[in-house]
Amino acid sequence: MAPLIRRYREGASRAFKTNRFVQNVGWLTLSMLATRVLRLAITVVVARTFTPLEYGQIALIFTAHEIIGLFMQRCTQVKLIQAPGQQLGALCRTTYTLNWLLGAGLLVAQCLTGFAVATFYDAPELWLPISLLGVSHLLLPTAMVQAALNVRAGKLQLVAKIEVAQTVAEAAGTLLLIAAGMGIWSLVIPKILAPLLWIYGHRAQNPWRFDKTVAGTSWPAILRYSGNLLMVDGLHVVRQNLDYLLIGYFLGIEALGLYFFAFNAGLGIATTFANAINSALLPHLCNADGDSSDAGRNHRYRAGILMITIVVGSLVFVQAAAAPFYVPLIFGESWADAGSVPLIVLLCLTALPKTLFEAGSQYLRALDRPTADLKCHVWLTLMLVTAVTASVPFGLWAVALATLITYSIGAIAMLLYCRNLGFSPINAPSQPALTHP
Repeated sequence: MAPLIRRYREGASRAFKTNRFVQNVGWLTLSMLATRVLRLAITVVVARTFTPLEYGQIALIFTAHEIIGLFMQRCTQVKLIQAPGQQLGALCRTTYTLNWLLGAGLLVAQCLTGFAVATFYDAPELWLPISLLGVSHLLLPTAMVQAALNVRAGKLQLVAKIEVAQTVAEAAGTLLLIAAGMGIWSLVIPKILAPLLWIYGHRAQNPWRFDKTVAGTSWPAILRYSGNLLMVDGLHVVRQNLDYLLIGYFLGIEALGLYFFAFNAGLGIATTFANAINSALLPHLCNADGDSSDAGRNHRYRAGILMITIVVGSLVFVQAAAAPFYVPLIFGESWADAGSVPLIVLLCLTALPKTLFEAGSQYLRALDRPTADLKCHVWLTLMLVTAVTASVPFGLWAVALATLITYSIGAIAMLLYCRNLGFSPINAPSQPALTHP
């Protein structure tokens, strides 16, 4: 047994030293584990400080912010990661301008969303925090190009350090404001200020600066690619937040608070590994070892799926099995008595199929097939909208179960689609392989 363990340890050490994908996953996992521990501490403090009603208000505030913010985070950056090297300078210049236009538009959109949420849920006190959170959209464009270039260059150790620093600052600010009795503002104010660390970190570690003398590329060239990603991200936002909005409207803000707590408590360490793997997967698929052929990408995609199944699958089932024990111990008996444990178990199990589906989505983006990616997201979103809408009248448990079943079906369909796609470049090359530096 000892020699077997030693060989396994040596093999793991060798893989970490020589395989850049494994290194990137490792750094991002450490970062996200640190982030998860800090956010778990915040969740524990909030769960023991706020009522389910206040938890529901927090859910609506951050749901509105995430609905708007996800467009800012991903729609233009992916093209810079995926683009051929000879086009990069022009793309950076044009993307910088687009980011500022997008940031200003999203600030206005978030203010309008805050008004709509406050009116729809008869909670006028929610408008101001939702609107002020939109200020972050005007901060991010100052470093979004640099952040994309750092990811493209594989500097995920740097990305991990920046994310940890930002999370530490946000968590410290939140705890101090909770101790000062600031209520829901304890979570809002640090969320507005923490991006300043992210901006400083990426600008300090990347020399790119906006230069008027550099020729840009045409906007349609970017928008054709990013347009599909915008729609994909929009569908992702719908899937992530539809259950919150329906539960809050039909079952009340207090029931939403219970569901939101279960979501945050359930999607823990397993989701940390899942996010780390998927964050590292796209640059790995595009640039690993200089092999930019579709066949090479397919091989790396299959290896990524195997890693997800083993790592995330194991953690998901361990965490789900432990839920009846850690919920009353860590968060308090009141949350267990309210019926959160079955919700946590079901939402935790959802992490594996969600990760497998997103890995397939990254693979399609690496193959420069945004239209196919969009179609897959449309079908999954339509299924989830139907399932959640039909299950809401039966309670929170039914919504969680419907979510798990829908994502499981979507993951299986995506795996089969990408498996068949993997054979097409060999048998009938329908498109040229992308070139990368």
